[in-house]
Amino acid sequence: PGYLYRSLIMKHKRRMVFGSHEGKSSAEAVNDTTGDSFSASRSSRQNAHGVIKHVTATLLEVRPGLASSPAMTELSAAAVEVLVFGELYDDVFREIILQTEEKDESLLAKGVELRKKCDDDGKCSSGEGSGNNEASSSISQSAIGALRSLPRAHTSTDKLLHCVEFLEYISEHFSSLFRDKCIDADTLLVMVCQHVVAASIAHLHAEVAFIEEFSRDEQLLSGKEGYALITLQ
Repeated sequence: PGYLYRSLIMKHKRRMVFGSHEGKSSAEAVNDTTGDSFSASRSSRQNAHGVIKHVTATLLEVRPGLASSPAMTELSAAAVEVLVFGELYDDVFREIILQTEEKDESLLAKGVELRKKCDDDGKCSSGEGSGNNEASSSISQSAIGALRSLPRAHTSTDKLLHCVEFLEYISEHFSSLFRDKCIDADTLLVMVCQHVVAASIAHLHAEVAFIEEFSRDEQLLSGKEGYALITLQ
């Protein structure tokens, strides 16, 4: 598995330097460029999927004990993911940023506009301790911290964990403010939007797109993780 991993990583790095047509004849390279723009825009993601798939399969083949249970298989896949994105994350995420750039810029602009309006009206806070006490109390600093941890996480597993923590902190905060009320889906969504504006994440759409791209079905079907992703979408 180690040799295969190093070989595939080096192949990806060569492609990033020399282009996807490395090692092909001139005729093959010309043919590959026709209708190839979409594939090129996803090359790093395709490479990452390929490396994860092949290294995981090889690992489970040479170490059958790692496939002895679904839990062990999931742990093995998560470990491979950590290794792969230790090398490929920057290339992959840069590619996703380019895809979601327009949406992220729009979201940030809306956030700036809403925060300015709230500051002018004196009715809300950015979550940094400014504004009136009532407005500040509606923002959970723990939830803001969890959301701002997304850019520092480099695997879908870790990013999903922060998303789950984000919703749990919001729910706990609401419960502490309104002890006699039960939080429903609509109320949670409103509070999520408030915290997204307050957190001002530079590439939130890209973060969600990365999670969508690389999360495994086993993760999303477990309950909390799938609900957290859907809520942020």
